[in-house]
Amino acid sequence: MNNRRWLWLIVVVLLAGTLACGSEKSTPLTPATPVPTTAAPEVATPRPTKTPTQATAEPPAAATPKPKPTERPTQATGTTLEILNESGAELEELFISSVEDDSWGANWLSESLPAGGSTTVQGIEPGSYDLKVTYSDGSTAEVLYNAYISDPTTWTVVGRANLPDNAVLRFEDDFTDNRNSWGEDFGDDVDYYAPADGQYCINIKVSNMTAWEWYEPFRPDDFFAEVQCEVSADTDASCGLGFGPDGDNLFWYEVDTTSQSYAVFLLQDDTWQDPLIDWTENLHINPNGVNYLGLGRIEGTLFVYINGVLVQQTDTALFPTGRIGIGGATYDDAPVTLCLDNLMVWRIEK
Repeated sequence: MNNRRWLWLIVVVLLAGTLACGSEKSTPLTPATPVPTTAAPEVATPRPTKTPTQATAEPPAAATPKPKPTERPTQATGTTLEILNESGAELEELFISSVEDDSWGANWLSESLPAGGSTTVQGIEPGSYDLKVTYSDGSTAEVLYNAYISDPTTWTVVGRANLPDNAVLRFEDDFTDNRNSWGEDFGDDVDYYAPADGQYCINIKVSNMTAWEWYEPFRPDDFFAEVQCEVSADTDASCGLGFGPDGDNLFWYEVDTTSQSYAVFLLQDDTWQDPLIDWTENLHINPNGVNYLGLGRIEGTLFVYINGVLVQQTDTALFPTGRIGIGGATYDDAPVTLCLDNLMVWRIEK
């Protein structure tokens, strides 16, 4: 390791676990997939650009348990929410739950919504809500967090992207053991712990620091990678997923849960350049729990996913081959610990 702002560590092999959807509000989604289609609906409110070397405060106490579930209104009061189903599959359930609730509550759909169809629900009192729709098989199609609804609102559901037919899983790791020799490296700025309890955790002890660890042996050209990441609640830090040929050149995708925003930075010749995608707010980011970061590249286009939903894409001819890196960053405060799980990497075969 060294004393630069960007730290990296060469590793040997990775294996990642499968992703599953649950019924709780912090539901992990199934693997995202590079499909060059229109990005999912997002609140595109740029925030001031930060450098991709950043920081956090100490982990806070556990959150207070949430109150009782939201009940479906018995009469049409309040405002309306129109659902446009552009997911390509039938939607079975819609949940509209206050951000203060610990349960999704009742289903707001009186009947299933076919692909290409639309419906409007009424009786939504103005406020902040978590929104979730499911497919007919019960799996999660899409989730929005902290959506403020005060006027008639339209939500276009695009659903989770699918892996292309030529995607071949090359490795996965659920960090239930350390057969791939992760971490076990400690320094003044960053501690890389050995995996424990099914997680690989990194403790960044200083502000303005980006830290990651490489998967070294596999160097794809076209690829898709996804990792689960969680930082302590209410800490101003980010999870990261990178791709590049070496520690001086890479794409670095960050998700900041505190502001529900993401960005893609470019490190070139050991110097951070203008971001490929500046900080952008997106309600698919879970501010209070686990998020899945997905990054893919197909024929010169970089695809960015949050919790299984394609949110943005950008063209770039840089780094025709490279390695996958996982980690995170601190901003103004430190220390912060981030924990990674369920790493999966596919190669897109020609």
